[in-house]
Amino acid sequence: MQRPILGILTAGKGSVPGNREMFRFVQQACREAGLTAYVFTPAQVNWSQRIVYGYRYVGGRWRPGRFPLPQVVYNRVPNRQLEESAEVRQLKRRLQARGIPYYNATYLNKYDLYRLLVTESAIKPHLPWTKLVRSRADIYDALQRFGRIYLKPRHAFAGKGIMMVSLKGNAWALRYRQNNSNRVIQGSKLSELWPRLDQRMGRQSYIVQQAISLAQYRGRNFDVRLLAQKNGQGRWQVTGMGMRVASKGGITTHVPNGGFIAPAEEVLADVFGAEAPQVRQKVEQLALQIAPIIERGYRGLFGEMSMDIGLDTTGHPWFFEANAKPMRFDEQGIRRKGLQTLTAYVQYLAKRAGTGG
Repeated sequence: MQRPILGILTAGKGSVPGNREMFRFVQQACREAGLTAYVFTPAQVNWSQRIVYGYRYVGGRWRPGRFPLPQVVYNRVPNRQLEESAEVRQLKRRLQARGIPYYNATYLNKYDLYRLLVTESAIKPHLPWTKLVRSRADIYDALQRFGRIYLKPRHAFAGKGIMMVSLKGNAWALRYRQNNSNRVIQGSKLSELWPRLDQRMGRQSYIVQQAISLAQYRGRNFDVRLLAQKNGQGRWQVTGMGMRVASKGGITTHVPNGGFIAPAEEVLADVFGAEAPQVRQKVEQLALQIAPIIERGYRGLFGEMSMDIGLDTTGHPWFFEANAKPMRFDEQGIRRKGLQTLTAYVQYLAKRAGTGG
């Protein structure tokens, strides 16, 4: 019986551009599961001969090889610009024309996600109010309405470029992170706020979002980072969840911004006591409702996504973000189970593709 063949798609300059560490982890998991896996770029495919000049990590180095066309393609193109390139789009069309499953079809962005999810009556109560910034009036109106807001780049990742603004009377405070430290600027006239924001936003597209009063763990904000994946039956599951805790005075929980990791069980028990199991269940239920809505809305095939979900003091979950190209989880248990689930889903897709459906 032929071993299922997974092609890990990347793009960029060099023989193996992209997240090589992740590629190594995925290849190792595939070997253990009895799959053949290699990394390739669109330029390395020879369609007329139906072969791929890809790379495998063997003996401590990346080695080139000739491989058959993949039965399944795992999209790990490292950024939006490359994913929107003509080469990647053409490859996607050719794979689809041959009936080769191509999953994690596209990057997501915060505002499109909000517009998609806010139309779902069951999900809307879990979404902070969000609007695309088109003028300073959008920011000022939101400040007057909520008193505290976040400004987030529409295409941000790892918390980069995020700001928080609070308003009491005419007094405002702008918080952000710069050079590995938390910064605060304060003023007493709203007219002084806009130049500060405009300078930091530059030409990036931003959203303005209601700031939710979150529960705290030992005096610090935290949120849930979970991994949702399709399993060997093609069904969504929550593979694992961990907590990301903000630095003292930090406005985001991202580890690169000074946050730290804590076990979900420990944080939930500390904050919610006997209600912790029910709170966890509500978070998982929300994730399992959202994942298929995103997949349908984006009209592509997805096999995994990480989600950031906040919890307020009542244990009510708030959806903040989903990432269709999740980074490696630091928690070893989640990472190990995630790789096992990934290979099971690849086998499921390969079997379905081989039987025509």
